[in-house]
Amino acid sequence: MGTIKDNLQSREMQLFDMFGEPPQFTVHEMMMVLRSGVFLKYAAAVVLLLVAFDTHGYREAGMPLQVNILIWMVCVAAFVSVYAAVLLGWLALAPGGRRIRLLRLVPNATAMAVVTFLVLALASGFADLEFSRRVLLQHLPYNIALSYIFETLMFVFILPQADAALGLDLYRRKRPGCEPPVEPRPAPVVPEQPVQPLRGAAEGLNGTAVVVGGQKFALEQLRYVKSEEHYLRVSAGDSELTLRGRLADLLAQMPQDAGLQPHRSWWVARDAVAGLRRGGQSDVLLLADGTEVPVARGRRAHVREVMQAWQAGEG
Repeated sequence: MGTIKDNLQSREMQLFDMFGEPPQFTVHEMMMVLRSGVFLKYAAAVVLLLVAFDTHGYREAGMPLQVNILIWMVCVAAFVSVYAAVLLGWLALAPGGRRIRLLRLVPNATAMAVVTFLVLALASGFADLEFSRRVLLQHLPYNIALSYIFETLMFVFILPQADAALGLDLYRRKRPGCEPPVEPRPAPVVPEQPVQPLRGAAEGLNGTAVVVGGQKFALEQLRYVKSEEHYLRVSAGDSELTLRGRLADLLAQMPQDAGLQPHRSWWVARDAVAGLRRGGQSDVLLLADGTEVPVARGRRAHVREVMQAWQAGEG
């Protein structure tokens, strides 16, 4: 466990329960999802459903419609804020390595306990409603169950859409026993790759360093670099960092024989590649650590040629 700042920059969270494959994300990826149009539309839909069905009977108790809408907006915003705060706290302070896990019910119940208190306190000021400990305890189980339903719908249906729209690959951790067949591991010899904006070949990789976001990395430690808007997710050695920078600036520093760019948002080190899974619609580059990197359609032929050349060199 490192410092709080290091943990927030390098750690990945995996939220799990019995529903579906658990997503895995960094702090930066979580913030991108929360700002995405897909998530914001879903949050707005939740507000409209709560207003339309009035399951808590606020309007029946005399609350004006506009106040009812405002309270449910505050409810959803507060729930998301507290939920995210719990995740950030666990990422920063939890013991363990780079990947940590958390049961979804923990941030859900924590956020809903806070929100139930807040909403009932606000509602009692605009309607003929009692605000007491007894009422809080009556509402809390129902509210947790309702929020868990909305959260499950989000994880099962909405999050995969946001993941695809943003290209984050949040489901990058494969289930045990479901690994696809891979082609043999490539040899450490690679022909010239015209897709990458590379400079001339270096005299070997040992001792070569590149600078990303003001930080220097030994080239032989890099596994992959992924571009996410104005940031780079850098996997090097046993750590993973999110740094501000451009992939093009990194590629300009790379020796010719360092790796491969299968997608405009990815650079992958040669020694990190385990194989290539071919498909009718798309190919996927498989890394030794289990990461799956999409291959752009326009680069499929080039990537296949490189993989064949690596395998031929190995033979």
